[in-house]
Amino acid sequence: MARARHLFVTAIVCATVLVAVAIGWFAALDSGLREMRFSLTSRPASGDIVFVEIDAAAMAQAGNQSRARSIYAQAIDTLTKAGAVTVVLDAALQGTQGYFDDNALVEALERAAGKVHTVATQTRSSEAELALSMPMNRFAALAPPVYIDATGGDRQSGVYRTRTVHDGWVIESLATTLSPDHSVSRPSFLIDFSIDLATIPRVSLSDVIGGSYEPGLFAGRQVIVGQASYSQQSSHSVPRYGMVSTPSLQLLAAETVRQDRALADMGRLPAMIIVFGMAILFACLRPRMTLGSAIAGSLAYAGILEFTALAMQVHSGMLLDTAAIHIAQIGFLATAFWHELEARGRSLSHAARERDSMRGILARVVADNFDGVVVVDHNKSIRAASRLAEDLISPGLRGENIDHVLPPPFREALNLALDEGEAMEATSEVVIVCNGQSRTVEFVVTLSDVDAGEVSAESAGRVACLTFRDVTERRQVEHRLTYLAQHDPLTGAASRVKFVETVAALLATPSGRVRGASVYLVGLSRLKTVNDTLGHAYGDALLKQVVGRLELLGPISVARLEGNAFAVLREGLLGEDGGGGFADMLISEIVRPYTLDEHRAIVGARVGMTDSDLSGSAADALVSHAGVALSIASDQTGNFALAFSKEMDTRIKSKQDMEIALRAALAREEFSVHYQPQVDLESGAIIGVEALARWTHPELGSVSPAQFIPAAEETGLIIELGRWILHVAAREVARWPRPLRLSVNVSPLQFEHGNIVDDVRSALQESGLPAERLQVEITESLLVTETSHVTEKLKILRAEGVGVALDDFGTGYSSLSYLGRLPVDTIKIDQSFVRGLPGDGEASAIIRAVLMLSDSLGKHVVAEGIENQDQAWLLRLAGCKTGQGYFFSRPGPAQDILARLLADEHDRLSTLRVG
Repeated sequence: MARARHLFVTAIVCATVLVAVAIGWFAALDSGLREMRFSLTSRPASGDIVFVEIDAAAMAQAGNQSRARSIYAQAIDTLTKAGAVTVVLDAALQGTQGYFDDNALVEALERAAGKVHTVATQTRSSEAELALSMPMNRFAALAPPVYIDATGGDRQSGVYRTRTVHDGWVIESLATTLSPDHSVSRPSFLIDFSIDLATIPRVSLSDVIGGSYEPGLFAGRQVIVGQASYSQQSSHSVPRYGMVSTPSLQLLAAETVRQDRALADMGRLPAMIIVFGMAILFACLRPRMTLGSAIAGSLAYAGILEFTALAMQVHSGMLLDTAAIHIAQIGFLATAFWHELEARGRSLSHAARERDSMRGILARVVADNFDGVVVVDHNKSIRAASRLAEDLISPGLRGENIDHVLPPPFREALNLALDEGEAMEATSEVVIVCNGQSRTVEFVVTLSDVDAGEVSAESAGRVACLTFRDVTERRQVEHRLTYLAQHDPLTGAASRVKFVETVAALLATPSGRVRGASVYLVGLSRLKTVNDTLGHAYGDALLKQVVGRLELLGPISVARLEGNAFAVLREGLLGEDGGGGFADMLISEIVRPYTLDEHRAIVGARVGMTDSDLSGSAADALVSHAGVALSIASDQTGNFALAFSKEMDTRIKSKQDMEIALRAALAREEFSVHYQPQVDLESGAIIGVEALARWTHPELGSVSPAQFIPAAEETGLIIELGRWILHVAAREVARWPRPLRLSVNVSPLQFEHGNIVDDVRSALQESGLPAERLQVEITESLLVTETSHVTEKLKILRAEGVGVALDDFGTGYSSLSYLGRLPVDTIKIDQSFVRGLPGDGEASAIIRAVLMLSDSLGKHVVAEGIENQDQAWLLRLAGCKTGQGYFFSRPGPAQDILARLLADEHDRLSTLRVG
């Protein structure tokens, strides 16, 4: 029902506005809006038209009206001599009776040789008839008249007629005559009143005759001679300027044509269409909008509408009437406001009904409240109490006096509230004894005044409400959580947060600032062995003993930072021995055997340390720097202690900078793939390529792989980089004209933490490269530490046709005993063996042995690092079929390899083709 009323009222508003638009009721408002837009977009005159004002001084010089034409004659001579292109004489030259000075004017017109125009003025001869007042024939013959409408016409809207017809002759208007190059084909146009009248050059007629004007003022310009004061001539009411004279109006019209600013009225239809569309939009959106959003949307729409109308007027010369649209908006907002009031009235009525029903529920709410609630009247008698209040304090509280049953803290607060009228501003927490137990409760007392009209007379007055909650368990949990936040739950040592706070507190004291502080981080080794052999329960017991031993050394604080790392804080700097003395004490205490029931366990210890002199007074920095030293000490064998140095910080910073640069390089696509050919040593033909990553930094230039590959390994970015190289290389090689085999290096991290199988499948599917043409190269370290999932991944790749090559064979953990069971197809002999050829006999023997064994095992061999012809020749004689190295080609971009393939260049090995 409400929805139907909303639509009906919206339709009524829309229809009313549309009828008003059709009748023209908003014409005056639209005129005012246009006037505002004209004022906001004021533009200067072109300066090509000069107005010569017939002033009182000039007329006084003539003496009377009959002698004025001699003044006009002088003005015409002066203006034409000054270079005026056209002169329009807007003066009274009508009638049949001549004056004494007509001959002088005729002679001046003859001398002007057609540069002068007189005016044919349209006037109103009676209430309904219009007449065209023509100049005398003798003047019109020499100065063709131009049309001027002096009746007023539709001036408020700015309509200007471009021409008229008289006795079969077409007479152009003054505005179009002065700008023949700016054609206006319409019978009428709207004047642009944004043109500033004050910027049109003006000079009085007396100054023209007297020669008191700027030189060159009239050269190459059109001139209108006329009277400016509308008290002396017919006047017109126009937008922006109010009352102006006929010559001023003609000046504006002429400037409008000259600047191609002839405006056009879009009429009433656009406004009617917009109003109709607004009605539909309002009917659809209003039910889902608040009144505030409707008002904001309407204001925004009105602003956009006026801006659009202003832009159309300025840039397109189109005048859009917006008054009806604004009136429609006001009507729609009024409708929305009415519906809002109606909705609020219904809401208030519903709230009143709810209030009545709530009064019956409140008593039940008090009784069933999860908090303790006690309502006390002005006589200090308990009027109501919740079940929890009776369970906690005493049964049967209703009707009792508070002094007899309530604990002292409650009584004091209630007495103060009822006697003094002072309610509690915030909750208070106290400990009370209830049923022989101490309970922590938080409570508050609030006051209310009950009128006699709402309740019985004896119940009226001040009422206090005591609300309390038993928070005993909560406080116990909070205390426990606070303890856990500051301590290790297993050992009782301080947590990292608490330790850092202790360091900061020490350095904030005068003694700490003077003496300094030193931080020792202790890392346990072989703890995993204890857990694996004896069980985690014994490992936990050992950790507790470690904390006990550290505390016996008398430090300020002992903390457990993580599983097997502890922190120790001492006042004072490390000392002349660099902290070695205390570090040795720490290690000695920790490495002593531990008795764990019937078991004995021994662990190792490494110590990283720093002090406030080395790391500054920031607590986080001390812990962080000690951690850096511990990290480096952990790389050493045996028990070891190491103090922090500035070089360590630089090393960590360099590592962080490299990681940031690597991430940025991946995002900016600074990496590229180069390829090094693998050559058939018999024919010299390229049979495969190895894909190698290259990094070109925008500032550092080419970065060596020896720098960024290890950094990518350490940061884990090698997984993303390896995936990118795999996709790019497969895509490029797949497009080459010859079916070369592609070898791609794969990091152990890609097997351990990445999804190498899916990455290979994705690269093959995306590029279309056959699986038989792809070979992944792995290192020996991956196989020595192999896990079942690594072996499974290799088997899956081989089953799908992808080859597996063992890179840098012979430099790591290679053993001929397990060479036969390696899940590889190809063995790549490391360049360190090839580099010694042909002079290194041991290298030659190793290579021959590898070749013979690989041949018997059915594995292909590639020799890396071939740098000269002798090495290639010797490897070929030894039975190696494939080689790779600088002798054949340095790694290069894809276009270089592609050019070599197309040219089929094999001249380097021509000397090897013997017999």
